[in-house]
Amino acid sequence: SVYSSTVLVPKTKFPVKIGNKTSEHEIEIQSVSYFYLYNWQLKNGASDKVFTLHDGPPYANGDVHVGHALNKILKDITNRYKLLRGFKIHYKPGWDCHGLPIEIKAIKTNEFNTLTPPEIRKKSKLFAEETIKVQKKAFERWGIMADWENGCYYTFDKSYQAKELTSFYNLYKEGLIYRDLKPVFWSPSSGTALAESELEYNADHVSRSVYVSFPLKSIQVIIDDVINVLVWTTQPWTFPANQALCYSANIKYCLARPSNGGCIYLMALDCVNGVSRRTGFQFQVFQTFDAKYLEGLVCGHPMYFERTVGMISSDHTNTSKGTGIVHIAPAHGVEDFGIGQKHNFNTESQVDSGGHFNSKSDENLRGKFIFTKGNEAVIDILEHNKTLVHQHDYKHNYPCDWRTKQPIFVQTSRQWFVDTESLRSKAEAAIQDIKTYPDSGKLALLNRLHLRTYWCISRQRTWGVPIPVCYHKETGEVLMNQSTIDHVVGLVSNHGSDIWWEWPLNDLLPADIDADMYERGTDIFDIWFDSGVSWNSVLSGGSNASTQADFYIEGKDQLGGWFQSSLLTSVGLQGNSPYRNLMIHGFTLAADGQKMSKSLGNVVDPMKHPVLGADALRWWVAESNIHQDIHISDAIMRSAAESVQKVRNSLRFMMSNLNEFNDSMLVPMDSMLHIDRYFMGEINNFKEQVTDAYEGYEYSRATRLCLKLIKKLSNVYFSIIKDRLYCDEKNGIRRASCQSVLYYAMDAVVKSVAPVLPHLVEETSLYNP
Repeated sequence: SVYSSTVLVPKTKFPVKIGNKTSEHEIEIQSVSYFYLYNWQLKNGASDKVFTLHDGPPYANGDVHVGHALNKILKDITNRYKLLRGFKIHYKPGWDCHGLPIEIKAIKTNEFNTLTPPEIRKKSKLFAEETIKVQKKAFERWGIMADWENGCYYTFDKSYQAKELTSFYNLYKEGLIYRDLKPVFWSPSSGTALAESELEYNADHVSRSVYVSFPLKSIQVIIDDVINVLVWTTQPWTFPANQALCYSANIKYCLARPSNGGCIYLMALDCVNGVSRRTGFQFQVFQTFDAKYLEGLVCGHPMYFERTVGMISSDHTNTSKGTGIVHIAPAHGVEDFGIGQKHNFNTESQVDSGGHFNSKSDENLRGKFIFTKGNEAVIDILEHNKTLVHQHDYKHNYPCDWRTKQPIFVQTSRQWFVDTESLRSKAEAAIQDIKTYPDSGKLALLNRLHLRTYWCISRQRTWGVPIPVCYHKETGEVLMNQSTIDHVVGLVSNHGSDIWWEWPLNDLLPADIDADMYERGTDIFDIWFDSGVSWNSVLSGGSNASTQADFYIEGKDQLGGWFQSSLLTSVGLQGNSPYRNLMIHGFTLAADGQKMSKSLGNVVDPMKHPVLGADALRWWVAESNIHQDIHISDAIMRSAAESVQKVRNSLRFMMSNLNEFNDSMLVPMDSMLHIDRYFMGEINNFKEQVTDAYEGYEYSRATRLCLKLIKKLSNVYFSIIKDRLYCDEKNGIRRASCQSVLYYAMDAVVKSVAPVLPHLVEETSLYNP
């Protein structure tokens, strides 16, 4: 057309759409722009304001999933925002490299019996190293800002392990770590003690449950018949360890006879109907009495009549299930153990580490697995003795090993413990000084702290950091002092912890100790202790003087895990919390709220969205209400990609109309047209609101504000100003007025989305005039 040259058409090479090659496009952006700002900002940042985010180490035991993406991207948005605010960022990504999950994946089941500990350790380390490479590549692909070459920490590093051993000894010296015989959660499938945080509960577990009678040997109620104390349990295999029966002083008890005749049973009055429902017996209650009459009574043991069992009062007995009388096996219950200690009962377990009855047990039980053949053998003896009243299957919530999904049991074992009781009041005080996002996190952290009576930090596995103690061969006395620790720490610093399994003992002990009198301990540290002292290894030293991080950001499962283990070790060693702020996010779920699993076909792989790209994944994280469980699906991801496209479209429009504009041409606000002034007010309001959202770590509010402004600009303002942009005099005041608004709007949008969409923003800077 004759007039086309008179129209000032928008000009830019900034692409409208990337099409199906978003992934390749983003990788190119990473290579041509100075994308990983981390090392640059450490060297060139003049600010004395420092922001330290300490990375909770993910497990090096498999491919990345959307939970990794959620966590790492949240941390990166936080770091990039703080960088824009002029802070120098300290962020050292880490990996949890030890523990059973890695052992299980690295080694075939049949190899555990044939490989030596050094061989198991070598294979486990290789597996962890390969996994770290895969995960690291994914984190870089998502645009996470860090020194990926030289600025990461790994719990298998020699220097890390040496510091961990020092931390352990310092806690031991303060009396905050001790060794004792205590009831612990024991996984026969893993052959090790577990912490409470390593348990999962199976709501569909079925136990073979029994009602069993303990014949009374003495009675203060005048009656001719034999009276049997009725007891119910879901774990018949614990009867050989029975030492007592417990009743409650607050419960009314009764004597009842089945309507079809037979012997008399003693149980709680409130439990009679429940026992009737389960057994099918109809009972006639003919005498009720207070619990005080049970004091001092003695029963025969239902399996071994020559043994007697006393009745004692206990507050933990209730009538919610069972018979109101509880059988006590001090070797196999937390409350039972407490009662056993109080009354000086035998608390030693007759079950081995694989869950089989050991050589000290009844010859009819030896070698039998407690949950199957062992249970059956106990029931057979009860039936033979005519003390089995009834048996039935009982479905209930039962604890399982979170890795093997197999049932666990409680048993007494000599283990190493952190004395959480002594640390609790200090930890509570430290929690009061922490700011949590959301606010409810503080109470949740306190509640989880109260649930933990002690923390078992020893594990009976091979792949981990050794607990650096030896035991006297004759007395079993622990050998650990400043001299032995300094010696081992020096060796581990230079050679790594494999030496604990590979070197002769006399090389691991100082020269003045006769190694022949001792044997080395074979336990390793719980992985929560490994990562729980990471603040001491990672935050101290270098240019970062403080061992207190500004932020920890992890999922809600870490309230009883890493948040707590870090808090307890830090309170014990430095008297305060290792973090000033905590951000707690939810779990990732499928769109319908179900857990993602391959069998359900609802897994969203964060590495298999090449069409959508990393920025779309980052937008999904930012726009989600992260303090609740977060839903994801292909449709949700496409919606996030559409939002990113809207941002791209508006940036492209502004850029194309600023192609020959620079800041010397900016029009002062009071010289602008009224409509331009109005939109400048909108932009300034937006800047205040979006900054407020970022300052409160409300990233979903920040993304909503960005989209709201873009919608207002695209739908209203851009339409209003097109005539001026295209047809007014090139350097006229009316055109410059609206171009100035575009200049400020673009600046505001770019800075506001920069923490979330680094690829798009870096691309913008490549084309921005």
